Amino acid sequence: MKRLLALLLALIAFPAFGQSVVQTENVRAELLADVSAVKPGEPFWVGLRQTIRPKWHTYWKNPGDSGLPTEIAWKLPEGAKADPIVWPRPHLFDLSGVINYGFKDEATLLVRITPPANASGDFKLAAEANWLVCEDVCIPEDAKLELTLPVTATGAPAPPATRAIFDKARQLVPMQSPWPARYGVSKSGDPTLVVEAKGLKADTIRDVYFFPADWGPVASMAKQTASIGAEGIRIPLKRGDAKAALPADLSGTLTLTEKTAGGDVQQAFDVTAKLDPGFVPTASLAAAGEQLSLVEALLFAVLGGLILNLMPCVFPVLAMKAAAFARLAGHERSAMRRDGVAYTLGVLVSFAIMAAAVIAIRASVGDVSWGFQFQSPVFSLLIAYLFFVVGLNLSGVFEFSSRFAGVGQGLAARGGTAGAFFTGVLAVIVATPCTAPFMAAALGFALSQPAPQTVAVLLALGLGLALPYLVLSMTPALQRLMPRPGPWMDRLRQFLAFPMYASAVWMIWVLTQQTGADGVIYALGGMILIAFAIWLLKLGSGASAATWVRRGLAAVAVLLAFAAALKLEDGPATAASASGGPAAGVNFDGWERFSRARMNEAVAAGKPVFVDFTAAWCITCLVNERVALETQAVRNAFEQAGVVKLKGDWTNRDPEITSSLKELGRAGVPLYLFWAPGAAQPKILPQVLTESLILSELAALPQAKR
Repeated sequence: MKRLLALLLALIAFPAFGQSVVQTENVRAELLADVSAVKPGEPFWVGLRQTIRPKWHTYWKNPGDSGLPTEIAWKLPEGAKADPIVWPRPHLFDLSGVINYGFKDEATLLVRITPPANASGDFKLAAEANWLVCEDVCIPEDAKLELTLPVTATGAPAPPATRAIFDKARQLVPMQSPWPARYGVSKSGDPTLVVEAKGLKADTIRDVYFFPADWGPVASMAKQTASIGAEGIRIPLKRGDAKAALPADLSGTLTLTEKTAGGDVQQAFDVTAKLDPGFVPTASLAAAGEQLSLVEALLFAVLGGLILNLMPCVFPVLAMKAAAFARLAGHERSAMRRDGVAYTLGVLVSFAIMAAAVIAIRASVGDVSWGFQFQSPVFSLLIAYLFFVVGLNLSGVFEFSSRFAGVGQGLAARGGTAGAFFTGVLAVIVATPCTAPFMAAALGFALSQPAPQTVAVLLALGLGLALPYLVLSMTPALQRLMPRPGPWMDRLRQFLAFPMYASAVWMIWVLTQQTGADGVIYALGGMILIAFAIWLLKLGSGASAATWVRRGLAAVAVLLAFAAALKLEDGPATAASASGGPAAGVNFDGWERFSRARMNEAVAAGKPVFVDFTAAWCITCLVNERVALETQAVRNAFEQAGVVKLKGDWTNRDPEITSSLKELGRAGVPLYLFWAPGAAQPKILPQVLTESLILSELAALPQAKR
């Protein structure tokens, strides 16, 4: 009885020691050894095995932007020694932009123990471990663990199941890098790491990331964009917040996934990069982008909106607006003012809704770009429907009744406040696949800023788009220059239907680049259904049974047309891009498909490089190709100068192109980059190109002068 009482008192006084397993609220901690008996003087391995609650994580030796690494305090027999923790390769956790490094599900932290040469009897290891485990909240936890092993002259291995755990843990420990590494510091103070893994194929390597071993020198929160070229792996990094100078040796773990014949293989290497004072990295793409202030972005947005009025994608709607203004000539000035204000409100309200959508998407999904909705075949088809219906209205096929406040009639020629408002909305919708000078830099700023700045810049862009018509409506002197209304107005209205039909055809063509030939069937079938619905509604009115039947059939026809659009929701999966190829409507004759690796390789080789970021739905891009990039004179000049021509097709979603645009401070296409041989950064060319501009850039090359 006394022995039992003594045992109970011992358990109360030391509740955790004596256990090799401790279960906390979020982690099961277990102390294991790879031997079942210790040999005097011969090192062996122990492991702190943590089984972590699902969706929770613990931290690596460098926890990243927040967190604390796991620590182990050892109590060993006299003369024994414990080495530092050998850490497995970490995972990256992006928690709303806060980058952490750590472990999920399971992690085994290995420690080598060296017993004294005179060890005998029992070898007792006591470990006090503490860690921070996090999900939405972070909880500090700890465990006191003990393991007792007999000491024998020959020692003995652990059971097979335990050895399997250690084998798995060792496989996750990074190996020493077989390649030399160095790093240099750019003029801006940011380091660039180069791992001289020459001979790697860019198309077999992905998910490259460098985890710095120590917090401070390298910023964890900055995204890394690695490239693979002739020199090996190149990773531009961002300087951390530490005030201390960069170390002579930059240490960390390099992880990557390699595609092999047997499947994808994840690898990790411990890298130590020497500071190379002679290596001054050239500027990254980001250095080429404009760094705007809010005031500059607002000014650029207004100017870009003004110029957007001249873009071909907006012209059909603006021609409709001009016809409506001509209809008002001779009316009271108050009517003109109301019309101009209504149009401006339609534009501004549309941009406000767009800003709200951008903020919501950015908060839930991440990055968002200008014109991103046109990468959806559903949106492309719905816009084709809209253009088709507006064209029918302008052709006089149907008129909306007065209950719709004259939206359809006022849209083209008959004016009306509601019609002017709707015209402003339509102008914004058709403007989204276009960018104009000044506008791209402003949008790049807006889409990367907090919500208030995003809203302000987008509203400024809308004000620029609406400003010419607002000024016209408020200025009697300009109104007197407008032609008088007459019978020509009806003919003009009917004529303006044809640009709308052409716009619908253009959107169907875009749809075919995203979904293939099947998109044409869905689009034309949907348009037939919409036309059928309009015809049914025109047959009669009133409350008769026949009228209600026609209305029901019309509703079914419209629903079927929209069902055809939803059927295309998975369109990009069947498009050429799904197989790694370009969209069919983008001309790749003489061009290579863009990749960061290919661009960096050509630049490093000292070749001139021209990059064209384009999309089938970007009409400005297509016009630039025909008038500037694909003329015979420019083709010959490219060939004579030995220019590497790369084309980034953004018709469908492409994360690499999206990240490149963002790095350059751009939110959409077109975008044109020109690297002269030896240049530290690319030159960003205007968004409206001319043949003479391209030829002058090529003529300035050293190759052209020889």
